[in-house]
Amino acid sequence: MKDEELLRELVMGCDSAVDALILRYHQPLFGYVYRMTMNEQTAADIVQETFVTLYRQSRRGQVPETLKPWIYKIATNLCRDFWKKASTRHEILWKRDRDLDEMRAINFMDHQVERQWMLDALNDLSIDHRTVIYLRFYQDLTYEQISETLEIPVNTVKSRLYRALKQLELRLEDDDADRSKHPRPANRGG
Repeated sequence: MKDEELLRELVMGCDSAVDALILRYHQPLFGYVYRMTMNEQTAADIVQETFVTLYRQSRRGQVPETLKPWIYKIATNLCRDFWKKASTRHEILWKRDRDLDEMRAINFMDHQVERQWMLDALNDLSIDHRTVIYLRFYQDLTYEQISETLEIPVNTVKSRLYRALKQLELRLEDDDADRSKHPRPANRGG
């Protein structure tokens, strides 16, 4: 059953439709929100609030034509609200640094240097650029869906994506240059 059919059923009062939507979107939404907040509990709370908001608005008949951009728009706005809270900003930055240190240690032990590089590089991007990257490449939204989600023109989506990719490319070039200047010694352990 298509998303929009489930949405119509939900508007008509079929509560099992929300269960189907949660089953379909919980995991991808959690991954997206976690990348945005770098905190599991916060991500879980925001995803839950996303589905509550979707349920309430659909009960009022306030639904768009397409679900996917709408649900990501709700989640993105809840992430923005979260970051706007001055009281959480300092705490989250501290937790993020601690979490990143833990992630770096785990990734080092697991020899996932490339993956960690990408996470670090993405986290260094502005929130606007990072959001577009996550929505396009991690959540598979089209330019039009991202435009609808973020309420920005399609050309703005394209330019943000271009700039974000250019910044990642420059960082890769800088890191490659640093590695060639300071090569790591070969591991001689056995």
